[in-house]
Amino acid sequence: MKRKSFWKSFLALFTFGLIGIIFFIPSLIPLVEEQLQSIPNPPDIPLVLLVLLSLINPLILLTIAVLAGLMTAPKVGLVSYLHLWVNGNFEGDAAASFKKAVPAGIFLGAAAAAVLFLLELAFQPYLPEALQTSAGSRSLLGTIGGISYGGITEELLLRWGMMSLFVWILWKLFQRSRKAPSAAIFWISILASALLFAVGHLGATALAAPLTAAVWARMLLLNGIAGLVFGWLYWRKGLEIAMVSHAFVHITTTLITAVWSLF
Repeated sequence: MKRKSFWKSFLALFTFGLIGIIFFIPSLIPLVEEQLQSIPNPPDIPLVLLVLLSLINPLILLTIAVLAGLMTAPKVGLVSYLHLWVNGNFEGDAAASFKKAVPAGIFLGAAAAAVLFLLELAFQPYLPEALQTSAGSRSLLGTIGGISYGGITEELLLRWGMMSLFVWILWKLFQRSRKAPSAAIFWISILASALLFAVGHLGATALAAPLTAAVWARMLLLNGIAGLVFGWLYWRKGLEIAMVSHAFVHITTTLITAVWSLF
């Protein structure tokens, strides 16, 4: 990839991820307030400044992930349609593939949300009280945060950055003689990134409730299943289709819980 094309793609993907972070800020404010209330001697720092400081790590991770993806994804055959579009390659077969794959992303996102909701209900009797309301309702603010940060930024971090890097490393370590990684390499990388996606929810889960065996199982299973769906879509359909699916998990979950709360 030429230097100019590389940095054009970096700017486009980073900006896209930054949009996800910005739209997540309204959801982040109550989380920071909750953390402050749990600290015996909270720092005498304005809330706005604390929220901005909490964005430093996501911005650093986003930078690393976008760079890692640009250096590895094209080499192993993984696709970002935004990357193609920025470089003038989003036309013909690429545009047709994207349009054809969007319904699959929507359907799998909605189906995954339904399965995850049923599993959430199954876990309810074994969860601490703080988590037993999670199956009953979801706020609009939380949904917007899930669509933006989850659907955009997390997919850049875990699929574009981490999964692409895993595939490339495993390919170079174990299948150097092959022109392209095998399906086994992709599945191992999908599983690894899905596990990291699940573990990445540890902080939010720990804030909500004590980490009992049931809480751990719920966190790993529900988020792990979602990560497998997104990883497979990234591999077979493209990064933005995984983003669409991730967004529709949150949209569908909000709709299901809104209906559920009426009964």
